[in-house]
Amino acid sequence: MGFMVLEHKNPVTTWKQDRSHQRKNRKKRRPQGGKTIRKKTNFDFAAAFKAFTEVTAKVILIAACFYGIFVGYRFATDSPYFAVNKVTWVGNQHLSVEELAPWAGPVAGENIFRVDLGEISQKLAKHPWVQTASIRRVFPQGLHINITERIPFARIQLDQVYMMDSYGVLLGPEEEKFYGLPLLTGIAVKNPTPGHNVTNKEVTGGLKAMYDFNQLPLFEENPIDTVHMRNHSRMTFLTRNRDLEIHMRTNTVSDSFKNLKLALDAISEDKGTLSYIDLSFKNKVVVKHQKSIEASRETGTI
Repeated sequence: MGFMVLEHKNPVTTWKQDRSHQRKNRKKRRPQGGKTIRKKTNFDFAAAFKAFTEVTAKVILIAACFYGIFVGYRFATDSPYFAVNKVTWVGNQHLSVEELAPWAGPVAGENIFRVDLGEISQKLAKHPWVQTASIRRVFPQGLHINITERIPFARIQLDQVYMMDSYGVLLGPEEEKFYGLPLLTGIAVKNPTPGHNVTNKEVTGGLKAMYDFNQLPLFEENPIDTVHMRNHSRMTFLTRNRDLEIHMRTNTVSDSFKNLKLALDAISEDKGTLSYIDLSFKNKVVVKHQKSIEASRETGTI
């Protein structure tokens, strides 16, 4: 009969043996001499110093440039050498410098770099007579202001008689030297204010038609000088001598002008005796002569 002897191992002893075995294996893997060999790296201090000095020099140069710009700006904007002492106005025919200067605001003595050209232009454009205003600096101490004025085109009867340009913008109460301008009547506007537009496309179309009519030979000696708006769809033109009236619709201005030219070319009688022209119809022009009207009155037919 055989016997088997079982050896009982102490767990603590077994753990210590395993740890000892691991340390031995690590020692075997170490390089000769028991020291860890590390790879040496070469650091170029000279190259690093050179790069550092170059970057520093660039930073100092940039800072010096900005400082120079700042100092130059402060000098330019504070120096009395650049104070505005001369303002040149051009383009103003109707308006005087004394009238325009308050609209521009105080600029004399202001630094030329601090003057806001856009703001001055906007202020001047608010004047009823000013259509546009452009401004530029003239160094070292001047400003050049170019004014484009509105041109009076007609007069308009509202709460009083005003002048207006071809766009329908009120310029102000009528002046004696513009009494010869055509007169527009029959328009109702609440609180008319100079600088505001008081017409519509029908009215401006009628004013244009009046201008075109007056280019014809018939109106050379006796031009149309009054346009009366009967309503939003019809208008009447009267000549200066009040001996001829023309009727037309506001929405057929172009066609009416063409029809008038055709009618005048077809009339063989003395055109100077024309007293009535109606262009309100699409394909027909009604004309009357002063003689025929007088004859009708004598016979009692009108």
